[in-house]
Amino acid sequence: MRIAVVTQKIVHHDGQGRVNAVVVTELLRRGHEVVAVAAEVAADLRSHPRLRWVPVGDGGVPTRLAKDQIFAWRAGRALAEERRRGLDRVVANGFVSWARSDVNAVHFVHSAWLRSPAHPIRKGLSPLSFYRALYTLLNVAFERWSFRRSGRLVAVSRTVRDELLADGHDPDRVTVIDNGVDVGEFRPGLPDPSLFGLPPGVPVALFVGDARSDRKNLDGILRALAGVPGLSLAVVGDERGGPFPDLAQSLGVADRVRFLGHRRDVAALMRAADLFVFPTRYEPFGLVLLEAAASGLPVVTTRLSGAGRLLEEGAVILLDDPEDEAALVGALRRLAADPQERRRMGDAGRRIAERQDWSVTAGLYADLVESPEPLNRRAGEGQGVLRSTP
Repeated sequence: MRIAVVTQKIVHHDGQGRVNAVVVTELLRRGHEVVAVAAEVAADLRSHPRLRWVPVGDGGVPTRLAKDQIFAWRAGRALAEERRRGLDRVVANGFVSWARSDVNAVHFVHSAWLRSPAHPIRKGLSPLSFYRALYTLLNVAFERWSFRRSGRLVAVSRTVRDELLADGHDPDRVTVIDNGVDVGEFRPGLPDPSLFGLPPGVPVALFVGDARSDRKNLDGILRALAGVPGLSLAVVGDERGGPFPDLAQSLGVADRVRFLGHRRDVAALMRAADLFVFPTRYEPFGLVLLEAAASGLPVVTTRLSGAGRLLEEGAVILLDDPEDEAALVGALRRLAADPQERRRMGDAGRRIAERQDWSVTAGLYADLVESPEPLNRRAGEGQGVLRSTP
């Protein structure tokens, strides 16, 4: 088969980009030709003899909304050209082009984000919140239009599936393929606070995520840390221009917090930590949760994280409410004080992660793409690009 994969990134170090990279790798392993319609493709994939990269940029415009539209327009034009050369399948990732697709991997549902109490519009009207609300509203429309023109929708978690069904999509068109993890790269190690620049003898909680907005609830972690004196915190994520270093200072916990910025050695940092904390206010999946579990770390998160549902067999403390500071303090105190429980939960997480290896995820995607008829379509839905291959 000749298969087009349309997405911003096909790389090994980015969340959504990593999903695409493992799927493309599996498609190539099975002997297919892949047309990568993307802004960025990993070097090892670019050099593969059966991969053709069609570079699509976003025009270098300053706003995300404009970047997305330019990418979608250019990707649609690129797909039209590639169809003239012959395509058997088109795999999209949300709204990334104005063209139809056979399989659409859904990593984020903007209508669900708009309904979330954590959406910025609910914090008062400002130029930034107005722009974010406009961005979300337009993406709600773009996604619904794109999803209606797709054959099969792949939800990357049960949480995303529930969100798609809440939007009225036919459950027969939705398949759940949970994201995976590289259990070779992310593996247990020995705690080493010195790697974070923190003193010995005190367990280290690790946070990996957006360190400039409050969607991941880093502010809640810092407030909780004030109530857990026997715990340090390492933050991975670009904090520049964000409010959290000043918040740590005002709460009197700055001496126990290290802001590490954006890092490429997250696997090594996870091996050196004692526990992982991620009390998100909204998260369709959260790859870092599976990566932490594969690294043998007990996880503290909320029921609003899609990956949290995979870890319920003893590997996670699931908080019902991300705003319940007392519950977060209690969870952190419990784990900080009990290395045996940390070890037990970490072992359970590792076992779960081993069942979620990327090879499993990639195989399920490839099976779906290869199937002669991925969807029993209703009239007019997703027509025009799927055909059987002799």
